[in-house]
Amino acid sequence: MIHDVPTDAWDLELGELFLRIGGRFSRVEARRRMRDYVRGLLGPAGRKNSRQLAEYVGHATPHGLQHLLSHSRWDADGLRDDLQVYVVVQLGASMGC
Repeated sequence: MIHDVPTDAWDLELGELFLRIGGRFSRVEARRRMRDYVRGLLGPAGRKNSRQLAEYVGHATPHGLQHLLSHSRWDADGLRDDLQVYVVVQLGASMGC
């Protein structure tokens, strides 16, 4: 498993974000895989395919991440809305609003 400082530094913030959006996923496995998927996307891998992302986050195979994207049930529209609110709040907080 590869580790990098920026992703590790974001762990607390990502944890807070995933507490906020966790209800958009029907199963705990999907929530965990989405968290790992996002961590992989933020990681240093040059190519962002399922195999490299799975390797980065410590999965033995890419099957779980592939299942998340292909077959898992989650509320994509609700997730989008939650993320939009989260980004606006975070940007407002960092700008002193």
